[in-house]
Amino acid sequence: MSLRLEVVSTPQRFAELQDSWDTLWHRSSGYVFQSHVWISAWISGISCQKDIRLLIGLAWDGDTLVGALPCAVHRRAGLRVLQWAAQRFSDYCDCLIDPDRPDAMETLWDGIGRAGGFDLIALQQIRPDAHCHGFLQNLAGSGGAIEPGDRQERCMRIENHWPSGHAFFRSLNKKGRNNHTRGKRILSELGGEVAFEVREPDTDVQALLETAVAWKLAWLRQVEPNSPLFTTDYPVFTTLLNAAWRQCPAKLFLLTCGGTMVAASLNFVYGGRMEAYFTAYDPAYERASPGTILIVEYSEWAFDRGLSHVDFLRGEEPFKFRLSNAETVIGSYSGARTLLGRIAVSGHRWLARHRHKNEVAAPQPAEAMAAAD
Repeated sequence: MSLRLEVVSTPQRFAELQDSWDTLWHRSSGYVFQSHVWISAWISGISCQKDIRLLIGLAWDGDTLVGALPCAVHRRAGLRVLQWAAQRFSDYCDCLIDPDRPDAMETLWDGIGRAGGFDLIALQQIRPDAHCHGFLQNLAGSGGAIEPGDRQERCMRIENHWPSGHAFFRSLNKKGRNNHTRGKRILSELGGEVAFEVREPDTDVQALLETAVAWKLAWLRQVEPNSPLFTTDYPVFTTLLNAAWRQCPAKLFLLTCGGTMVAASLNFVYGGRMEAYFTAYDPAYERASPGTILIVEYSEWAFDRGLSHVDFLRGEEPFKFRLSNAETVIGSYSGARTLLGRIAVSGHRWLARHRHKNEVAAPQPAEAMAAAD
């Protein structure tokens, strides 16, 4: 049976889809980043940004939603770029496909293409097991308008191979266990009794989240002072955090010292797994590494409850390599759809080749010294 295509471009229509979208999200085993709650919160957060418009493809089998391709078009430097909805804030991006209608992906892609209104395609954060991956890979291999992008990221995780959280802790090397114990001792010397807490969604954590975001901003001022989180991204990020707490399968893990929060992590717990989305710590306690202590504590909590893994999502911070025993490499697909887009891609490639040529031609330090002699 052929599918009916619908292209959604307004927040009002997307809001009306909640029940159908949630049903498809569950059937397709989507990540929280494809949930209606998450995308709705992102839409609310960008409501004042006029350079973004929705372009969401839907595939209907009668009155049943069997496919969804959540995208948006961003205007950048005069170019219109097709991205995933909430791509900047989502670690794993994908479409939603009913397992009984794998043909929905082709309908969705064709429909988005016919709707048009974009020059470039830049779909990122795609897992190898994503619903869209095989289709996009085949499309790229057949000489379509897209190709695998250069952007790849490693997502580290701890796969659960232990009967309990304590067994996981004992599996850490001696230095890791000693650092954990030492950090707790330093915290107790600084402020009193150290405790690990779990806050559930039925509790008010607004003030705690605001404090954690302030810690993150203070850290970014040192390492990434030009981060968009100081400007356009801030209202979107805080809107997402608040919505995630109220409506997503989230938990807030805390490390306290003398009753005062010194580290916090907002994690998603669903489908027998944990995804650590946002972690921050009080820089006044940095010497004790409270963030790492909290990570070990919530990993123990997860494995005591039989969760399959703790996923640290994107980012290659050193602690992830120390604790993880598995990883997933996520990729991207990009391409041009209009003449303007093709000109932009050609210009980018020319600049990249020119830059590489200059780097190769530039004398290395030893060569430069030899030439000076």
